[in-house]
Amino acid sequence: MKRISKFSVLVIAVALLSPALAHGVDSIPEQWATLPAPGASYIGYEANESAFANTEASTWINFTSDTGKIDGKVTKVAICDTGSEDGCTYSVYSSYRAVLPVCTDATDINCISEIFATDANGSKLAIGTPTVFPENNPQAFAGNKALNVPRGSGAALVSIAGAPHAGGDKYLVKTTLSSKRTDDQTTFQTPRLSASITAVKIIEGDFFDLATETNTAKYDQVGRIAVGTTQTKQGLDGKPSKLCVAASTTQCALPYSMPKEVAFGFSLRLNTNLSGWLHGRMKNAVIDYKTTNGVTNLTVNANPIAVPVVDVWSKSEDLTDAHVAAYLPQFWGGEAMHYPLSNETGGLPITDAEKTRDGMKNISFKHINGSFSKSSMDNFLLWLPIAKDKAAAMPTQWRLGTMTDNGSGPVRECLDKEKALAGVVTTNSTMYLDGPPVFADGTLDYKVASTHYEADGTTLFKGTYELIMSSTVARCIYKFTSAPISATVSITSESGVANTATTVISEKNGWLKLGAYGFTFSSPTVRVKLTQEVVKPVAVKKITITCVKGKTSKKVIAVKPKCPSGYRKK
Repeated sequence: MKRISKFSVLVIAVALLSPALAHGVDSIPEQWATLPAPGASYIGYEANESAFANTEASTWINFTSDTGKIDGKVTKVAICDTGSEDGCTYSVYSSYRAVLPVCTDATDINCISEIFATDANGSKLAIGTPTVFPENNPQAFAGNKALNVPRGSGAALVSIAGAPHAGGDKYLVKTTLSSKRTDDQTTFQTPRLSASITAVKIIEGDFFDLATETNTAKYDQVGRIAVGTTQTKQGLDGKPSKLCVAASTTQCALPYSMPKEVAFGFSLRLNTNLSGWLHGRMKNAVIDYKTTNGVTNLTVNANPIAVPVVDVWSKSEDLTDAHVAAYLPQFWGGEAMHYPLSNETGGLPITDAEKTRDGMKNISFKHINGSFSKSSMDNFLLWLPIAKDKAAAMPTQWRLGTMTDNGSGPVRECLDKEKALAGVVTTNSTMYLDGPPVFADGTLDYKVASTHYEADGTTLFKGTYELIMSSTVARCIYKFTSAPISATVSITSESGVANTATTVISEKNGWLKLGAYGFTFSSPTVRVKLTQEVVKPVAVKKITITCVKGKTSKKVIAVKPKCPSGYRKK
């Protein structure tokens, strides 16, 4: 099975797990393996955010082209440590992803300053001494402060004895900063944050770790591999590297379900301002964000949530004409097989001819959802009825990341004005739009979509939505004063019918928090309306006095009247 990537420089291990092992009654949701193609003339769809967890590893690469321009032919792909290595002098395009280490002392920067967890009663749990996983990362790098490149390490592996899970008591805390440099920029752009906490078990075996492709022949342009490289090597008990949250050549961090009653969190110390919006997979989130003397401290604490995975195949002939037409103009990024099967070494892209009904008879193709755009939302809704409106699996997640879209109108204007963290949006719905709420007609609207049912096909899936917004940004959007804010949260179904939900609203420590819980799907709109009571000005009583100067007199009217110079009060 071939994974074809439109924009990818990492070699991602792809392998199949036997259906009995991956999809049995007692299978672990976090170890869901993609459903294999049934054969020719099948088209599929998968929405599984966790499937890309193993791609979040440290790497710093620099591209050189024959013309010195972004559209030139790739002549060198260099792996960098400090930026002084051969091929690492910036020319057309450079990018890094830095998995942040644990801070070595109180002055260390761009690192994890604390990891913590609390039980259901709010008591702090003991955290073991963190170690680095994987220990020997061949693509770890020292970074370069002058270029604003932090050092890249491995994730933090800790034991939390008070939070046991089915695979033991170990947790992997992975926080990354990523950025790129292009278009003659003098330094790297403001980095994007991505963070996750995962319950794991470290297993021994023979695995593939991530490696940057340095063969220039593989690239059809700077930063893009024309056809994905496939690897099928497996480790202990047949577990493929694709299921590992992180891996080395000999070890795999295999994910397990997280205890939902335990709140997990971390604190980061950064030398960059995280301006913009964050989105996450968590519940009951509490954040603290402060920037002092150029140092930013971000603390996040929240419970994990279960997010439905959608994974489904359909005979191409059973798809509606509207369904096929919707996919025809799109880039087909996903997993493909061509029939009759051939010995393809790098995979073959899907041609336009194969996107037709006749062409589909000779292929199987699974669309892999990799974003939260408007088109991704539309595709998800196309496949929802075919998936029978139920989840394939319900893995737990604890994730946080920078939004791609920072909004428009007053939302964007106020973000640009404040130049600080505007807020965090979290939800357990499979699909949502990667951006802040849309401000229109006095309300902040947010679109979500998911299955009606959990993996058993009978249990109603209950949605959660939380908006944590800077009080300053909220007041800017609504042009409010510093007086207290009131809010209402409503859930409206796609047909316009009100959806029952429990809502929570509070304002504390400079953050306005709104939450909606227990609503059902498929694609409701969460609507938030903020209000503020208009304070009427208090009428001030004015006093009239008469002032005289010789035979001249005049009246003075004021709150505290006073005679002009040379006049006396009569």
